Amino acid sequence: MHRFDKPAIPELPDLEPGITLLKADDPITPLHSLVVDHVLIDGGNGYWVDSHGHGRTDTLTDVSPSDRILDRIEVARGFTPQQHHELVATLSKRRIDPSLIVAPAVDGQYRDDSLRSGEATNLLLRTLARLARLARDHECPVLVTRARDDALSEPVSEIASHTVSCRSTPLGPRFEGEDFETLVYPQEDGWVQTTLAFWAEVLRAREPLYADAPTEVQIHGAH
Repeated sequence: MHRFDKPAIPELPDLEPGITLLKADDPITPLHSLVVDHVLIDGGNGYWVDSHGHGRTDTLTDVSPSDRILDRIEVARGFTPQQHHELVATLSKRRIDPSLIVAPAVDGQYRDDSLRSGEATNLLLRTLARLARLARDHECPVLVTRARDDALSEPVSEIASHTVSCRSTPLGPRFEGEDFETLVYPQEDGWVQTTLAFWAEVLRAREPLYADAPTEVQIHGAH
């Protein structure tokens, strides 16, 4: 824990249309927090194409100030490279109006031993191209992370329109992007901690922003 003084309402990065690559040593809770925050502020629906168990409904509800956040986020899971690829393809064919599309560890399934190196790269490139087209067609953010930073995942960073990093500092977690740098949140006693409870507190503090969202959002059971 570390002490610092900042405004009462935390700042989190805005997710812009296009593919955003989130970089973090442990991206799970920052990823879930950015997803919940965007969906609640935008008032729309999120579509999550999961890989390797990153999409945790318990974490989504734990960090969210709305007990019905799962009504806003549809999670589909791919357990093989072919399944993951087809989930993205199916999403491209559906009539949806997404506020956000999420694809964590987007390169993860394409590391399967059943694929040769060339096949893995080709299938991943086709998946990334579909995600980029979804971002263009719907003018929405697509939030991705990488399982590893190596030659296979290099196209992920190349196709990303934006990059956001979340790193630990002596003053707590810090989001950094091309045109912003923000410490996320001070607790009331002046201390921060990087636990799940910390991220839940971040989003609870942002409730006034969600109350002004463009569509109706249920906060603590009240519309």
